[in-house]
Amino acid sequence: MKFDYIKNYDRFIHLVWVFFGIVIWLLYIIQSSVIEGGFLAISVLGTAYPFTTYLSRNLLQKAIKRRKMLLFTGQFFLVTALMAFFIPFILYGFLFLERSGVFSLSELVINENSFLYEYLNSFLVIIFVNFGFCGLRFYETHLKQQKALIESQLNTLQVQITPHFMFNILNHIHVLMQSDVELSSALLIKYSDILRYQLYSAKVESISLREEVEFLSNFIDVEMIRWNDNIDVNCSWEMEDKEKKIAPLLLITFIENAFKHVPRDEFEKGFITITLHQEGNTICLEVENSKSVVTSKKKADSGLGLTNTKQRLDILYPDRYKLLIEETEKTYRSQFILNIQ
Repeated sequence: MKFDYIKNYDRFIHLVWVFFGIVIWLLYIIQSSVIEGGFLAISVLGTAYPFTTYLSRNLLQKAIKRRKMLLFTGQFFLVTALMAFFIPFILYGFLFLERSGVFSLSELVINENSFLYEYLNSFLVIIFVNFGFCGLRFYETHLKQQKALIESQLNTLQVQITPHFMFNILNHIHVLMQSDVELSSALLIKYSDILRYQLYSAKVESISLREEVEFLSNFIDVEMIRWNDNIDVNCSWEMEDKEKKIAPLLLITFIENAFKHVPRDEFEKGFITITLHQEGNTICLEVENSKSVVTSKKKADSGLGLTNTKQRLDILYPDRYKLLIEETEKTYRSQFILNIQ
């Protein structure tokens, strides 16, 4: 799941400030000239920006981290009161400039109010301004915390998925080393490629479809070495754009499950058919395997890989995937369709 909008959040805040400045300018040009209204808006904005930024970016962040929101409430009104104190002086300064002939006389002079009136009016307006910007920063903090939580969940799920088949491979290498050194060496080389991919993919958010398929092919080759000719495996990889990006280790579970449950003995030779088709932004993976006619007791962790994959998909690609499972007495078929956009 991408959170690029968080990186641009400061840019969005700056656009809000620009919009706020334009609104102030439009309000002031009603009572004064376009030029004077512009200078007034710049002056008010220049006074408000450091106070509001310090309040929303520094004090609010510290209050959230230390969980002292009651203290922040007092700081909020204190900064607002101090900030509002400067606005009447700005208005009186421009009144002075008008009377001095720098700007032409306007309704600012005609509608001259007391300092207390201008202060209270400014205080009420600035409360809403500060409340708005603090609300935006609070939402930004929420997004960052949500991103951190999701990344933590994904890392946990990926750690659970990654070792799922590795222990079996290591055990098989250990057994082969006692009887067939050459075959165990070939298996070890394939395993090192798989491990290298896993270590690399754990550090990135997405990987090319080409690299993911190479990883799947290596995994299949390893399984074929492990089980010799006890399984018939047919693979088809059709990719329109091999550089399309996809979350790493997303497809392995479907293939792993097929190898886990397919029969592989001399009396009952099993088969696995794997078809991957990518066109545009759509990826379709179909995996079908035969099932043993002998009913076997399911392992406690038999559904762990698929459960974790579904959780990852819900986080990374919500409402953008379909997973269909068809099971008969003799076959098990899974169809996974993903829109990567």
